[in-house]
Amino acid sequence: PENPGVMIRHASDVAGVCREIVMRTACQIQGRQYVKYEGWMAIATAHGCIASSRDVRKVDGGWVAIGEIRRMSDGVLLAQAEGFVGLDEKKWGNCPEYASRAMAQTRAISRVCRAAFVHVVVLIDAGLSTTPADEVPDGGFQDQPPKRPVERPATPPPQRSAQTAKAPVAAKEAEKLIRALPNPF
Repeated sequence: PENPGVMIRHASDVAGVCREIVMRTACQIQGRQYVKYEGWMAIATAHGCIASSRDVRKVDGGWVAIGEIRRMSDGVLLAQAEGFVGLDEKKWGNCPEYASRAMAQTRAISRVCRAAFVHVVVLIDAGLSTTPADEVPDGGFQDQPPKRPVERPATPPPQRSAQTAKAPVAAKEAEKLIRALPNPF
């Protein structure tokens, strides 16, 4: 196993590289910032991984898909998670079938990225919610009152190792990769 200190330093480097993409694409719901699909994909890519979905199928009550994360270098499966879209959801219950299928895939990918990389989101900004934005119902969760944004002093970027001195270049490369990804809708 790898040295935990090395792993956390790497995660901190990834957070530094992905911070701008994640923060610029995050959405605000009920006063909280949620990471969107694009942010989760940036984090996976910066970790040398690719997230995808498979086995989309209609089940009683909706659509389900399996999300996977694989290491790009050798294709090893690192994580799996399930995404679901319910026919009882206000937004998705009356939409075309292709849209519900696509959202099940989007949720599966966001969910598996959250499972594997939640620690990076916390390193980016502890105020970000770790619930993927695509899982939040329109208008937010009804069981919690809207929260006011917390004013935080600007935090300096994390110290970067000599290996990541070229982080601005890596960030631009990650952004290009993300833009090249197919739109899940």
